[in-house]
Amino acid sequence: MKNHKGIHVELIKPPKPSEINHCTLVNEDNENFFVITSPRDNTYKYGYFFHLSNSRSGHNFVKNNIFSWVGHPENKPRRYYNLENYNPKRFSIDTKTVDLTKYPDLISIIQVRDLLNWYASLILFVNRKPHNPPDYIEFYFRTWCDIVKEYVGETNYLPNAIPLYYDDFFQSADYRKSICDQIKGAVYNEDVINKVTYGGGGSTFDKFSYQGRGSEMQVLERYKQVPEEYQHWWKVLAEHPEAIELYLKHFDVSAEKKKFINDIKYL
Repeated sequence: MKNHKGIHVELIKPPKPSEINHCTLVNEDNENFFVITSPRDNTYKYGYFFHLSNSRSGHNFVKNNIFSWVGHPENKPRRYYNLENYNPKRFSIDTKTVDLTKYPDLISIIQVRDLLNWYASLILFVNRKPHNPPDYIEFYFRTWCDIVKEYVGETNYLPNAIPLYYDDFFQSADYRKSICDQIKGAVYNEDVINKVTYGGGGSTFDKFSYQGRGSEMQVLERYKQVPEEYQHWWKVLAEHPEAIELYLKHFDVSAEKKKFINDIKYL
């Protein structure tokens, strides 16, 4: 696919978790590659730009902005891998055998969204899809915790990782610029800042009603916007103390949100 400037950006489908057994890095013809070996010893050679996040974490908004920033020398494709809901451990590199300093072009983005706003979007999402909500939400709480641990540095599996907090990315131009500065060849702009992306079906709450003025969406207060008919789903969050503990320990949680968390225990 091409970004809005016509620069070719190659969006590659990632491997299935069952296809991942071993990961390493190689350099061929002056290009860096991420190589995955399957349990059957088949090898898959992938490019160098990984974006790991949870569903409903705003990753499509982030992705579109990154696409608007990046080019590539000699107009070679920039390979981009959108990894939703993967445990970062699946992409770990043995740094005893691989010198990461030799692969400066390899980029991993670890994206996290505020726990309350992420879960508010997930509540609506699972209730509008033909899935079994309890199983669905259990899976996403596990991966949210796994990704947060990588984000805060409790684990260190992905090479050259850039931690990205969606809430700050959405509201702060300075924060977006700081992310852009860490991506080789990227040039900052806000050309698509108000575009509501079609990936993921648009906003969980607003769909495409804010198209052309996406920065006006109240994405930082989604936890206050869950419809009454779904309020009972907050009890499920109270049943996941690990997620709450990680959230309170590693993020700047307002007094209002702390009170909200305390109140849901008594719903």
